[in-house]
Amino acid sequence: MIASVVLAAAVIGIAGTLAASYQQSAVRGNKTTALSLAQQLMEEISSRPLDPPSSPDHAGWSGGVHDRTLYDTVDDYNGYTDSSSTLAMNDGNTIDAGDGGSYTRRVTVTSNALPSGLTGTASDFVLVTVTVSMPQGQTTSLSQLFTRATLYR
Repeated sequence: MIASVVLAAAVIGIAGTLAASYQQSAVRGNKTTALSLAQQLMEEISSRPLDPPSSPDHAGWSGGVHDRTLYDTVDDYNGYTDSSSTLAMNDGNTIDAGDGGSYTRRVTVTSNALPSGLTGTASDFVLVTVTVSMPQGQTTSLSQLFTRATLYR
Protein backbone atom coordinates (compact mmCIF):
# COMPACT_ATOMS: atom_id res chain seq x y z
CA MET A 1 0.00 0.00 0.00
CA ILE A 2 2.81 2.43 0.91
CA ALA A 3 4.62 1.58 -2.34
CA SER A 4 1.45 2.42 -4.30
CA VAL A 5 1.18 5.84 -2.61
CA VAL A 6 4.87 6.60 -3.27
CA LEU A 7 4.52 5.48 -6.90
CA ALA A 8 1.37 7.61 -7.38
CA ALA A 9 3.14 10.68 -5.92
CA ALA A 10 6.11 10.12 -8.25
CA VAL A 11 3.86 9.75 -11.31
CA ILE A 12 1.99 12.96 -10.44
CA GLY A 13 5.29 14.84 -10.00
CA ILE A 14 6.67 13.56 -13.29
CA ALA A 15 3.42 14.35 -15.12
CA GLY A 16 3.50 17.94 -13.85
CA THR A 17 7.10 18.33 -15.00
CA LEU A 18 6.29 16.89 -18.42
CA ALA A 19 3.30 19.21 -18.83
CA ALA A 20 5.42 22.27 -17.97
CA SER A 21 8.15 21.09 -20.34
CA TYR A 22 5.63 20.61 -23.16
CA GLN A 23 4.22 24.11 -22.60
CA GLN A 24 7.70 25.68 -22.65
CA SER A 25 8.51 23.75 -25.83
CA ALA A 26 5.34 25.08 -27.50
CA VAL A 27 6.17 28.68 -26.50
CA ARG A 28 9.73 28.27 -27.79
CA GLY A 29 8.37 26.86 -31.05
CA ASN A 30 6.00 29.83 -31.41
CA LYS A 31 8.85 32.29 -30.82
CA THR A 32 11.03 30.53 -33.39
CA THR A 33 8.23 30.65 -35.95
CA ALA A 34 7.50 34.31 -35.17
CA LEU A 35 11.15 35.27 -35.54
CA SER A 36 11.39 33.40 -38.86
CA LEU A 37 8.30 35.21 -40.14
CA ALA A 38 9.72 38.58 -39.06
CA GLN A 39 13.08 37.82 -40.70
CA GLN A 40 11.43 36.74 -43.95
CA LEU A 41 9.44 39.96 -44.19
CA MET A 42 12.43 42.12 -43.18
CA GLU A 43 14.56 40.50 -45.90
CA GLU A 44 11.82 41.23 -48.42
CA ILE A 45 11.68 44.87 -47.30
CA SER A 46 15.50 45.10 -47.40
CA SER A 47 15.44 44.19 -51.07
CA ARG A 48 13.56 47.41 -51.87
CA PRO A 49 15.23 50.81 -52.35
CA LEU A 50 14.48 53.89 -50.26
CA ASP A 51 13.88 56.10 -53.30
CA PRO A 52 11.02 55.55 -55.78
CA PRO A 53 11.98 54.32 -59.25
CA SER A 54 12.04 56.67 -62.22
CA SER A 55 8.93 54.92 -63.55
CA PRO A 56 5.58 55.56 -61.84
CA ASP A 57 5.73 54.85 -58.12
CA HIS A 58 3.16 52.42 -56.62
CA ALA A 59 1.09 53.63 -53.69
CA GLY A 60 1.92 50.87 -51.19
CA TRP A 61 -0.13 49.48 -48.30
CA SER A 62 -1.38 52.81 -46.96
CA GLY A 63 -2.52 53.75 -50.48
CA GLY A 64 -4.69 50.65 -50.70
CA VAL A 65 -2.29 48.41 -52.65
CA HIS A 66 -2.29 45.06 -50.86
CA ASP A 67 -0.27 43.09 -53.41
CA ARG A 68 3.28 43.13 -52.01
CA THR A 69 4.76 42.14 -55.36
CA LEU A 70 3.94 45.69 -56.52
CA TYR A 71 5.82 47.40 -53.68
CA ASP A 72 8.82 49.24 -55.08
CA THR A 73 10.16 51.12 -52.02
CA VAL A 74 10.72 50.45 -48.33
CA ASP A 75 8.07 53.04 -47.46
CA ASP A 76 5.37 51.05 -49.31
CA TYR A 77 5.35 48.56 -46.40
CA ASN A 78 4.38 51.16 -43.78
CA GLY A 79 1.23 49.92 -42.02
CA TYR A 80 1.34 46.51 -43.72
CA THR A 81 -0.48 43.80 -41.76
CA ASP A 82 -1.22 40.17 -42.44
CA SER A 83 -2.78 37.63 -40.14
CA SER A 84 -3.33 33.94 -40.61
CA SER A 85 -2.06 30.52 -39.79
CA THR A 86 -1.20 30.39 -43.51
CA LEU A 87 0.88 33.39 -44.57
CA ALA A 88 1.55 34.53 -48.12
CA MET A 89 5.18 34.95 -49.08
CA ASN A 90 6.44 37.48 -51.63
CA ASP A 91 6.97 34.77 -54.27
CA GLY A 92 3.29 33.82 -54.15
CA ASN A 93 3.78 30.66 -52.08
CA THR A 94 2.12 30.24 -48.71
CA ILE A 95 3.48 28.67 -45.54
CA ASP A 96 1.51 27.02 -42.76
CA ALA A 97 2.63 28.71 -39.55
CA GLY A 98 -0.29 27.11 -37.78
CA ASP A 99 -0.30 24.62 -34.96
CA GLY A 100 -3.90 25.72 -34.60
CA GLY A 101 -2.96 29.34 -33.91
CA SER A 102 -2.67 32.51 -35.90
CA TYR A 103 0.29 34.85 -36.35
CA THR A 104 -0.09 38.55 -37.15
CA ARG A 105 2.72 40.58 -38.75
CA ARG A 106 2.75 44.39 -38.65
CA VAL A 107 5.25 46.76 -40.24
CA THR A 108 6.09 50.27 -39.08
CA VAL A 109 8.34 52.48 -41.21
CA THR A 110 9.68 55.56 -39.41
CA SER A 111 11.21 58.21 -41.65
CA ASN A 112 13.82 60.75 -40.49
CA ALA A 113 15.19 58.21 -37.98
CA LEU A 114 18.64 59.76 -37.49
CA PRO A 115 20.22 57.92 -34.54
CA SER A 116 21.43 60.13 -31.70
CA GLY A 117 25.15 60.76 -31.84
CA LEU A 118 25.34 60.50 -35.63
CA THR A 119 25.62 63.38 -38.02
CA GLY A 120 23.92 63.50 -41.36
CA THR A 121 20.65 64.35 -42.97
CA ALA A 122 17.72 62.90 -41.01
CA SER A 123 15.81 62.14 -44.21
CA ASP A 124 18.57 59.68 -45.19
CA PHE A 125 17.61 57.34 -42.32
CA VAL A 126 14.57 55.05 -42.10
CA LEU A 127 13.79 52.65 -39.25
CA VAL A 128 11.70 49.59 -40.11
CA THR A 129 10.14 47.46 -37.36
CA VAL A 130 8.36 44.16 -38.01
CA THR A 131 6.24 43.01 -35.05
CA VAL A 132 4.80 39.50 -34.95
CA SER A 133 1.99 38.55 -32.55
CA MET A 134 1.88 34.86 -31.63
CA PRO A 135 -1.07 32.57 -30.86
CA GLN A 136 -0.77 32.84 -27.05
CA GLY A 137 -0.62 36.66 -27.14
CA GLN A 138 3.16 37.09 -27.00
CA THR A 139 4.89 39.41 -29.46
CA THR A 140 8.37 39.71 -30.89
CA SER A 141 9.85 42.56 -32.90
CA LEU A 142 12.71 42.92 -35.34
CA SER A 143 14.06 46.37 -36.28
CA GLN A 144 16.50 47.48 -38.94
CA LEU A 145 17.90 50.92 -39.71
CA PHE A 146 18.17 51.75 -43.40
CA THR A 147 20.30 54.58 -44.74
CA ARG A 148 20.53 56.30 -48.09
CA ALA A 149 24.04 56.62 -49.44
CA THR A 150 25.20 58.92 -52.19
CA LEU A 151 27.96 57.52 -54.35
CA TYR A 152 30.37 59.93 -55.99
CA ARG A 153 32.42 59.07 -59.04
